[in-house]
Amino acid sequence: LVDERMRQEMLGEALGLLPHANDCHVPVNDAEEVRGGTPRRRFINGPAGPLQQAFNTAPWLLDFLRELTTPELTPTGEIGTYSYYIRPGDHLDIHRDIVTCDVAVISCLQDSARDDEGGRLCLYPERVLEPLSAVRATPQLGAVKVRVEPGQTIVLYGGLVPHALLPVVPGQARVVSVLCFRALSV
Repeated sequence: LVDERMRQEMLGEALGLLPHANDCHVPVNDAEEVRGGTPRRRFINGPAGPLQQAFNTAPWLLDFLRELTTPELTPTGEIGTYSYYIRPGDHLDIHRDIVTCDVAVISCLQDSARDDEGGRLCLYPERVLEPLSAVRATPQLGAVKVRVEPGQTIVLYGGLVPHALLPVVPGQARVVSVLCFRALSV
């Protein structure tokens, strides 16, 4: 979905906005069992700018996502966020997205990963009916680990499928654009 020129421009915007982003650190998962809540995490996060906003509000993107998911999909807002996993150990623990984010669109803008698992998106598509505590108790069971490479985008039913971002490793920098959409029929 993101061509090389757009990836470079959005990465420039994201890096320019980094000084204004917020440190997100939650050392312990809350008791949420279904979706939302405050999962254990450590990364830097901030609102995006006009380049990402143009991508998020492009009519072709919504048409594409509606064909892929449901015709009743609507954007949650006009802009999304940039997430920066740039310190060793930055991560986002197993969770399902907030109620207003049924479908997540995650575009990788930068990832200096090696061949290890650092910074991989870990999905649990076979465990959609389980409470989050059960998935967290057995995180290797049914784990599908995906590396979303720079320039690649993953469209995920984030409100249904438990998922996590595995901790980044020393020397790794991962920057992503995150957009959320609401599926009115889900």
